[in-house]
Parts: sequence; structure tokens; C-alpha cells
Amino acid sequence: MRTRALPSKLLEKLSSSKLALVMVLLLILFSIIGAILPQQGRMEFRDIALWQMAHPTVTRMMRPLGFFRVFHSWPFIIAILILGVNTLTCTLLRFVKEGGFKSLKGPGSVRRMGFFSLHLSLILLFAGGFLTSTTRMNARIVLTEGQSFEDRHDNYLQLVEGPLRPEHHAGAVVRLKKVQITYEKKRYPVDVTSDLEFQSNKDEVVNGVIKVNYPLTYKGLAFTQDKTGFSPRLVIRDIKNKRLLFNSFIALQTYDTPAGKVYRDFLPLPFLKQTYTVTLFPSFSIDNGKVKKTGEDPENPLLRIEMIDPIRQKSAQVNLPLGGRIIMDEYIFFFTELRRWSAFMVVQDPGYLPVCVALWLGLGALILRYVPDLKRWFVEKPAKDQDF
Repeated sequence: MRTRALPSKLLEKLSSSKLALVMVLLLILFSIIGAILPQQGRMEFRDIALWQMAHPTVTRMMRPLGFFRVFHSWPFIIAILILGVNTLTCTLLRFVKEGGFKSLKGPGSVRRMGFFSLHLSLILLFAGGFLTSTTRMNARIVLTEGQSFEDRHDNYLQLVEGPLRPEHHAGAVVRLKKVQITYEKKRYPVDVTSDLEFQSNKDEVVNGVIKVNYPLTYKGLAFTQDKTGFSPRLVIRDIKNKRLLFNSFIALQTYDTPAGKVYRDFLPLPFLKQTYTVTLFPSFSIDNGKVKKTGEDPENPLLRIEMIDPIRQKSAQVNLPLGGRIIMDEYIFFFTELRRWSAFMVVQDPGYLPVCVALWLGLGALILRYVPDLKRWFVEKPAKDQDF
């Protein structure tokens, strides 16, 4: 008797409405934590590190639980798994109690079918959420025009993965051919298009176009347009012996300010003795000796190079047009070329399809559940007034 009672008690506990309520409250709590704490994949790693340095106590409590990637953390995964099992056992017990498939016949069968379909959609939703939390990959890549990227684990930026995701990549090579931006009044971007080239192993080359809000999928990887910016090509030589020190493109950061976009970044080069900052003016004019940006389209680009010497407490600033050269401190700077860069979010989510199916199934279940009631409201004749 005790052996038979044990499974019954276990099913009773698993199908408990109190357990479901606790799990829902936990999921709400995790969502609040995800909105408050900086999340990996949504913010730069350096920004998260700065936040953690400013909040050491909170970091010590939250980091072991994985709450800086809360939707891939084990507490979140366990909660959604328990809620899915709870919904499954509750549905099965109710289905058996109603008489199984016989309950889908006779009066009220449409309503009962809607009820069970709604629960089935919830089970699919939790299954998709479990797959997303455990196996989803979310990453970012930045490519300058003409540059290629190989789909390898250590090549991604801001890579966030589920704990059960296998380290498997298709080995595809992605090449950014061209970035085209249409401006309104030479200042406001109204359309961004990135022309890409895909190739996997010995497969044929596939051309693709990505626009804002129009992603592209290749080999299960969904590429979405993110930010764009400029990559000036700098050549740096030693002033003494003319030795080549640097020759490459630099993807400048794009900052949105009230005055417009600013393209600027530091030169993280180990041989530089001082701090150098590079600012790009895509189009400019000179007003009273001051450089003023006149547009976002690179019609006559200009580089401003600033040097800061913290030891001597002095700074210097020079302007370098495209094709020009300047001497600054111990180096000769050449501005030889200007291209655009484009950043893409790369996502692979095995749980996306089950979640979509669950949402459509849930919509159909709601229609089945409440259409009979709506039909009765509109078909039944209103009761006649009675005389008292």
C-alpha cells in the first residue's frame, strides 16, 4: 500500500497549484534581476566589469549563482523545468480524470479541447524556454569592409551560451563586402544595408543582404544588423629610421550625442608611449579656425589625432586629411584609406521553433475555449421584460 501511495503523493506534489505559483514568482524575480543587473551579451564586458568593481558586495552574492547571465543560469533553468513538469502532470491527471479521449466527444467537447490545447501550448512553451536557456548561442561580430570572419568559438565577441550547448560550429566564413547607408539631409540615416558573402567548407559562395529589422539566416545562424561606423586605415612609422610600426584599419567607436554621432577611439598600441585618441569627421568645414562636422557621408574625411602626456601634463592636437601625413612626437602618421565597419548580432536558438508553435497553438486554444461562449452571447435571445 505504501509503495502504491508513493507515486500518487509524488504526482500530487508535482501537480500542486502552490508549486506552480512559487515557480511563477521565482521566474518573475529572475526577470527583475535580469532587468537590474548588467547582463552578458547585452552590455560590453568592460562595462560589466566596471559595474562589478563599483558593487563588490552584490557581485560576490550574484556571480556564483550566474545572475549576470540570469536567463542561462541554473536557478532559472531549474525553475522553468519544474514549472513545465508541473503543467505536464497537472494536464495528464486532469485528462485522465475527464475520461481521456472520450472527453473530447459530446457536449462541451470544443471547450475541453481548447482547455487541453492551452495546457499543451504551455508545455511546449516551457520546453522551448528550456532549450533556449540551455543551448542558445548569442554573440557579436564586427567586420570592416573586405574583412572575413570564420565561425569559430574564440572568434566571437560578447559570446554568451547556454550551459548545455555543445561547442560545435559550422566553420562558415563570412565576408563583409559593402556597407551602404542612405542619409536624409546628409545627417540622418534612413536605411542601412550590409552586403555579405558566405561560404562553408567547399560549398558554393552565397551572397546575402542584411538590413535593419531584416535578419539573414545561414547554416542555422541568424545574423542581425547592429551598429555601423568608420574604420580609417592608419600607417605609423618611426620618425628616426622610418621603420613601419603599424598598418591596419581601426574600427572607431560610434557614440550618439545630442550634437550627433561622434566617431572616436583610443589607439591601443603597445609601442605608443603616450595616450593617443583618434576622432573622425566624415565631412567637415573650418569656421574661425575650428573644425566643424557638416555631415555623416564621408565626402571629405578628416582625422583628428590627440596626444595626452600625463607625466608632462601636456597635450597636442593635429588634423590629418585623407591621403595626408603628419609628424607627431616620435612618429609619422599616414591616413591612407577610409572604410565602414558593421556589427552583427549572431544567434542560434534551438528553442525558437517550439516557442513559436506554442504561441500559435495557445492562440488557437483560446479561440476553441471561448468561441462557444461568444456564440451563446450573440445567438441567445435576450429575456423579455416581465410584468410584476
